[in-house]
Amino acid sequence: MEKSLAKHALLSLHLLIFKTMNWGKKLIIGMALFMIFIATLGTIMIFKGNDDSLIEKDYYEKGQAFDKDYNAKQRAIDDLVIPSININDLGLTITFPVPVSYTLICRRPSDKDLDRTFEGFTDEDRNIQILKTELEPGPWLIRMEYSANDKNYLFETEINMP
Repeated sequence: MEKSLAKHALLSLHLLIFKTMNWGKKLIIGMALFMIFIATLGTIMIFKGNDDSLIEKDYYEKGQAFDKDYNAKQRAIDDLVIPSININDLGLTITFPVPVSYTLICRRPSDKDLDRTFEGFTDEDRNIQILKTELEPGPWLIRMEYSANDKNYLFETEINMP
């Protein structure tokens, strides 16, 4: 009984307040609430920080170096030194037509904490072997910067580790 009485009193108070207001007051209150909402979102966006993993911190410098990357990719195609990639039960095997020194950058699009970098030389079979335990299952962006015969090359691709 008391709940019903409290509900009725609250409802009648609500109706009394909104009946005494004209449409202009309601419009102003609505606009003020919307402005507060937008200001709150703006404040959150400003103070949240810039830790977006999809945007690189040095994107301007990378944009300036685009021609260098394009030329290195094209040189790899022209000189026929594009690696072949094989994903098997052991992991990732990258085979080159010639021995190379390399820097292999494996980026995980969903989590920058999983990004890995490998450096070194190919083995006697001109292979790079990355064990399955070193790369989590899922999509990866692969960037290989390598050099052979005093020329620099670049190869980029996407893979999906099982």
